[in-house]
Amino acid sequence: MGINIVKLKNQLSYDQLTGVFKWNESGSGRRKSLIAGCVKKKGLNRWRRIVFDQQEYTCGQLAWCIMTGVFPDFIIDHKDGDSLNDKWSNLRSGDNCIDQRNSFRQVRNKTGCSGVRLNNGYYLAHIGNGSGNQKYLGCSKDLFEAICIRKKGELGLNYGEIHGTERP
Repeated sequence: MGINIVKLKNQLSYDQLTGVFKWNESGSGRRKSLIAGCVKKKGLNRWRRIVFDQQEYTCGQLAWCIMTGVFPDFIIDHKDGDSLNDKWSNLRSGDNCIDQRNSFRQVRNKTGCSGVRLNNGYYLAHIGNGSGNQKYLGCSKDLFEAICIRKKGELGLNYGEIHGTERP
């Protein structure tokens, strides 16, 4: 994407400690010093977006541009899972795999643990292997043991602290 980073820095200010963008000047439906952008919502997902140079961007993308001088060609992942928390310390580069490893538990989950499901009286533990496929980790008649198998599988794969927790 060909974003003009110099123009971006002239028109928007970014507070890396709060993650808030503000307009530096008034014009075209924006007022100086007001918080820039609006919150968009799709299903359970929400994010703040800003229209800049007639193109829509997420605040995470624009924060990355301002802080690094380069437009990201990857997903901006929010470490704490809050897509409205655009503090610089909460942003990291990622891909769909990293993003999934930092996701809340699905509402349709019946066992209370991501990657563990009941099948014919056994709890099966699976984990994503980064290529879009599931890797079988093991099974147990005991739910707690199956959860331990799954958690052990998460240790070496850079899963986020919030992965599998209930959405606030």
